[in-house]
Amino acid sequence: MRKGIVYENAKSILLLYKSPPIGNFTKHNKLNTSFMKQTFLFLILATSFLTAKSQLNSGSWLVGGSGSFYSYNEKYSTPTYNQTAKYTSADISGTVGYFIVDKFVAGVRPYFSSYKEESIRPNGGTTNSFRFAIGPFARYYFLQADKPFNLLTDISYQFGINRQVHAPDIDGKFNDFSVMGGTEVFFNTAVGMEILFGYSQKIRSIGESPNALYTNKKGFQVSIGFTLHLEKL
Repeated sequence: MRKGIVYENAKSILLLYKSPPIGNFTKHNKLNTSFMKQTFLFLILATSFLTAKSQLNSGSWLVGGSGSFYSYNEKYSTPTYNQTAKYTSADISGTVGYFIVDKFVAGVRPYFSSYKEESIRPNGGTTNSFRFAIGPFARYYFLQADKPFNLLTDISYQFGINRQVHAPDIDGKFNDFSVMGGTEVFFNTAVGMEILFGYSQKIRSIGESPNALYTNKKGFQVSIGFTLHLEKL
């Protein structure tokens, strides 16, 4: 049904741009005609977009991912000590899931992060670390598949390693738990963009107990990513 709508819209666009002006138009009228054509083109494309939907049926696949990169300088100072360091970090997260029943998908979510701390002064030392984790996720879509967007809830848990590169290397653990909700907007039957927000808790350790160093970060999180909805294989 969607292909027929897009085909008829495309025919309308071609006929509109090929049709000659009727009567003796002035320059002002020609400009108005051009504006009307552009407006009509926008309305047709918008109509085509509103007919988009996604594959949420049992047996379909969900593949997605997101990434981030940031770099910043940070200065530590006390009355007797000053240090300036440069930080760079790159994070990549993926999603591979299978629709067990209509609108409910479950699968695995891998995560990789690379982190570098470079002391600018006083000693110029460098610390590199990376984290790799993988774990299950589950997601439920609330609306029917024929909608141009959908509301969803997503829960995931990843666990893995946290390694700090020194001489020798220092290993630790990494755990990430999140409960998110939001919307996914579909560009067509296969591609969507998701905007999620919710609660996230990240626990990292470095070293061995009982002298391990632990960090616990928890709070509000916003995530933006792209997804592919693939038909049954």
